[in-house]
Amino acid sequence: DLPLSIRRQRQMCIRDRSCSTPSETTKTEKAKLPSGDYFGLTVGTTAEMFAKGIVSREFQELNAVFSPDGNEFYYTIAVPNRKFYTIVFYKKNNNGEWEGPEVAPFSGSYADADPSFSSDGNRIFFISQRPLDDSTTQSKDFDIWAVKRTETGWGKPYNLDFLNTKANEFYVSTTDAGSIFFSAQYKDAIGRSDIYEARQSDDGIVSIENLGEAINSPTGEGDPYVSPDGNMMIFMSWGREDDMGGGDLYISFKKDGKWSKAKNLGSKINSNQFEYCPMMSPDGKYFFWTSYRTSNYNSPNPRSYEELESRLNGTDNGLGNIYWIDAKVLEEFRD
Repeated sequence: DLPLSIRRQRQMCIRDRSCSTPSETTKTEKAKLPSGDYFGLTVGTTAEMFAKGIVSREFQELNAVFSPDGNEFYYTIAVPNRKFYTIVFYKKNNNGEWEGPEVAPFSGSYADADPSFSSDGNRIFFISQRPLDDSTTQSKDFDIWAVKRTETGWGKPYNLDFLNTKANEFYVSTTDAGSIFFSAQYKDAIGRSDIYEARQSDDGIVSIENLGEAINSPTGEGDPYVSPDGNMMIFMSWGREDDMGGGDLYISFKKDGKWSKAKNLGSKINSNQFEYCPMMSPDGKYFFWTSYRTSNYNSPNPRSYEELESRLNGTDNGLGNIYWIDAKVLEEFRD
C-alpha cells in the first residue's frame, strides 16, 4: 500500500485539482463538423474514396444514399463476416454542418441494408431480415421494406408484401413513374440472381417482369440502380467474360422501350476486386459505389506488429469502402 501521506496528497489533488497539469485541465476543443454539399467535398474523373475518415473508415461500409434535398446521407455498416448489417446516417444541422453518424431510427435490431429514397424524399426503401410482426424475434430471409417520413421523423417500417416471397429480395430502386426495380434469387431465374421490374396498375394488380438477357446473365446480377426517369440502369454482375475481378458494375440504357445490352463500366470504376451498390447523387453530378479494392499487403520489409495493427485498423484494410467519381464518365457508354 501507498504511504498515508501520499494517499492524502492524491485525495487532495482529486478534490481540488491542485496537482493537475495545464494539459489535464484544458478543455478539449470539439472537432469541427464537415459542412456543405457532399460533406464539403468534390471529385473529378478519377475515382476517390468518399469522405475518408468520416464515412469511409476501418469498418465495412456499403451503400451511399443522399436524400433528394441533399441534407441527409444514409449508408450501411456490415460486420466483417457480412452476417449483420445496420443502416446509419448523417444529417445537416441548421448551420449546414453534418452531424452523425447515428443508427437510423428504423434500424439496429435486425440485419438491415440497401437504403434508397423515393424521388420526393418521403420514403426510404431498404431490405431487412426482421420478422413480419412483433410476435417473434426470429429473423427471416431478406425482404423489401419501406418507411414513410412523418412530421416527427420516420414512421414504422412496413413490409412490401406484394413483392416479397420466401426467397431473398435485394436492393430497391424506384422511378418517378412508380416502377420498382430489385434483384432476387428466384428458381426460374436466368442466373443465380436476376434483376426484376415490378409495376402496379391503376386497379392494384402488380406485374413482376424479369428484365431478360440484355441485363441478366447465367452468372448472376444484383444491386440495380435505375435513374428516376427509368432510362438508365447500373447494376452489379459477376463471372462474365469481361469481368475485371470479383464482380463489376455494368450500365444499360433504355431506348424505344428496350434495354440495351449491358456494358462493363471499365477501369475508371471497376477494379480487380468486388464492386457493387451503385447510386447516383440526387442532382446527377456524382456516381457512388462500393469497392473492396485495397493496396498491396506485400512488403519487402517485414512489418512490426504495430505496423500490421495500424494497417488493419485503417481504411485500406480490404473490408470495403465507398467510392465516388464525376458522373460525366458515364456518358461515354451512351450509344
